[in-house]
Amino acid sequence: MFRLAALASLALIPAVYRLTTLPEPNTVETPPAMVDAGKILFDHEWQPDDPLTGGDGLGPVFNAKSCVACHRQGAPGGGGPNEHNVIAFTVQDEKSGLVKRSGVVHLSSVAPEFREQLTHVHPNLPNQLPVNDTTVRLDTSSMPDCFAPRFSFPRGVTLSQRNTPAIFGAKLIEEISDNVIEAEARRQRLKWAFVSDESEDAPVGRVSYLAGGKVGHFGWKGQTARLGDFVQGACANELGLSNPAADQPVSLAKGDYKGSGTDLTQVQCDQITAFCASLARPVEIVPDNPVTATLANKGREVFSSVGCVNCHPANLGSVEGLYSDLLMHRMGQELVGGGSYNDPPVPVPDAPDGPHPSEWRTPPLWGVADSAPYLHDGRAASLRDAIVQHSGQGRASSIAFQKLSVTDQTRLIAFLETLRAPGAKDRDAAKTTELAAANGDDS
Repeated sequence: MFRLAALASLALIPAVYRLTTLPEPNTVETPPAMVDAGKILFDHEWQPDDPLTGGDGLGPVFNAKSCVACHRQGAPGGGGPNEHNVIAFTVQDEKSGLVKRSGVVHLSSVAPEFREQLTHVHPNLPNQLPVNDTTVRLDTSSMPDCFAPRFSFPRGVTLSQRNTPAIFGAKLIEEISDNVIEAEARRQRLKWAFVSDESEDAPVGRVSYLAGGKVGHFGWKGQTARLGDFVQGACANELGLSNPAADQPVSLAKGDYKGSGTDLTQVQCDQITAFCASLARPVEIVPDNPVTATLANKGREVFSSVGCVNCHPANLGSVEGLYSDLLMHRMGQELVGGGSYNDPPVPVPDAPDGPHPSEWRTPPLWGVADSAPYLHDGRAASLRDAIVQHSGQGRASSIAFQKLSVTDQTRLIAFLETLRAPGAKDRDAAKTTELAAANGDDS
């Protein structure tokens, strides 16, 4: 008993230190005028030499022409379909295992000379499949972490897809204090008797510490602390719009190209951030049908009993209904995925540990019913598929789910289907009205 108490005391020492050095609380301002201006930019379809930019506009390589093209499931700001998945790559030294290069193979380009191919990552990889002039589409069935591979990868080379995450309720996530996330990590360690967060034997997550001691709140790899940083990184890497915080990506095919000027001003970036921060939080909608409502309510109990709440607690700090601990969890070899937007950064003393290839930030489940497909690369078409494919620290819950009766599995899924995107009730009502009108016309 004394030893356990001593270990607990030692575990709290870093927490005491952090409490004395906490950064200012995260806040995002959302004045109505900024939100309105940001919505225009969020919806805008960017073009090369776009008049709204101060540089070369869209590209030269990009994945989409607007923010809303990818973030649209359920409502503007939601997730996206697999057709807009980001293709990340990593090239490691065959002997040391150190990452030599990492980045993104973009799907589109403004001109043929910028078009990126898989052969730019490694000559032994197959080309991407070009369609429609300068747009490139990858045969996604050849991606190893999304579907069954159709070719052998060169040694040290990995490709990994990233499905577009929803950004509903981002302001609330931004404003969860670092010490709340740290406290959740400590709670998990204590609950599982100080099992290492590098283990796959128990659902013990770790805090994603970034440069400057910041805590990661956003991104599949927990790589971003602030919503504004997330927005500026996405504008640069998804749209090719350079801004004060992020340069536009260099084309793998034409590395000597240099854009003129900066595409987005800080004011424009702040406006887009304000719009994203204004997006409402997802809601829980219990069905009006008594039978379905009972299923969903019992499903909440099943969700807890099989251990889903270990990584997806309903509340985090003062934010209710989030269903995420915002921690990094090792999800096993089956869910490995490397790569990043840019070449590996120079290691910094206060953020020495980058994410492990099998490590993912727990995605919030609020709004999950309207955000298919699931998992980091969209490999799971349904909620049931996503649960079954959990591995690593999520394996025990996955196995427990599969051992449930069909009735209890149905109850758990019915509960998850109550976690809807904002405005879902109005959209459902409108759809019902449309169907009723159509049936009336046909009769």
